[in-house]
Formats: sequence, C-alpha cells, structure tokens
Amino acid sequence: MEPDTNKLWTPAEIRASVGKILVESLGADEAGVTDDASLVRDLGAESIDFLDISFKCQQTFGVDVPARLIQARLLEWRGFEILARVVRERHGAPVEAEELKTVAPATIPAMLEHLATRHGVAGARGDDRGLAVALAERLLAELGGMGLEFGDLSVDRLVPHLLESLHSPVVVDEVLNRFTVRALVQYLAGQLRTASRLATGT
Repeated sequence: MEPDTNKLWTPAEIRASVGKILVESLGADEAGVTDDASLVRDLGAESIDFLDISFKCQQTFGVDVPARLIQARLLEWRGFEILARVVRERHGAPVEAEELKTVAPATIPAMLEHLATRHGVAGARGDDRGLAVALAERLLAELGGMGLEFGDLSVDRLVPHLLESLHSPVVVDEVLNRFTVRALVQYLAGQLRTASRLATGT
C-alpha cells in the first residue's frame, strides 16, 4: 500500500496512527502506549520491531523513521568506531576501531595509556575526563535530530558512566529510553511540516 502523499495530517491524527502502529508492531496494550512510554524500556521494542515500525510509518505517512540510523550509531558506539573518530580528531593518532577493541580493560585510562605507549601521543595520560566529555558530546551530536528527546540527557549525566566503563550499558539505555512515543510523534510531525503536509495552524 502506497502512502497518500497529498494528505494533510493533524497532530491528533499522527498520534492516533502512531498508537495503532505500536500496538500492532509490539503487541502492546493500547493503555500502555502513553506519550512518555519508551519504545524499548516500556513497550519492549527490539531491533526487528524497529524495522517493522519504520516500514509501517513509511506506509502510513510516507516518512522514513530514523530507527535504523539510531541503531547504526549505537552499533558504531559499541564497536568503538565513534571512539576511534574522537581519538583521531582529539589526539591526531591514526587509530581504528579494531585496534581499540584489543585494549583491555575497556576503560578510558587504558585507552589513553595505549595511545601514549603505542602512538606516542603526548598529553594523552591524565586526559580521562576530557575524552569522556568529547565522547558524550559526539554521541549526542550524532543522534541529534533523530526523534530522541535529549532535553534532560546532558553530557555530565553520561560522563561518569563512560569513566567507569566504555562498555557501560547505562549509556545505551539512557539513549534508547529517550525514544518515546512523544518523540516519535514529534519527529513525524516535523517531517510532515517540512513536506508541507501538516495541517495549517498546528
């Protein structure tokens, strides 16, 4: 079924359709699909569910949902690709993610020690907080505009977890928990507004 690309949507219609999509895709109780519900934490969405949600949003609204982009960024995060980019920019060291995966333990001090010893990066040692802040800023920047509510997710909130472990599941959870029903509705409304398909006066 092709989406009606001429249809003008009201916010109420978008919200109702999103609710229906989430109930169908996740088998969720309609009463649980509240604006503040996180698709992952509260509604139990998994990777394959995001593909289904994206497909149904495309069929319904003619809008691509960035769920796959969010997952791709998180995979890059888990695979140290974002870390490698930050290290190259911050310290000028020619490192790749595969190299950083070999460093144990997977902590910022160990990474900086590796840079100092293996690559001779002056000033790397003792830059723990600086690297953690740069990492948190990059992660939030790369996920910005993808339908996530980052209003209360600050760099300072992520830094302690990054200093504890670069594999901290809390960081990924903090990000995914921002993918709420409201965030999805607002993202769709924004895309429809850009395409001049959001009803005037809304």
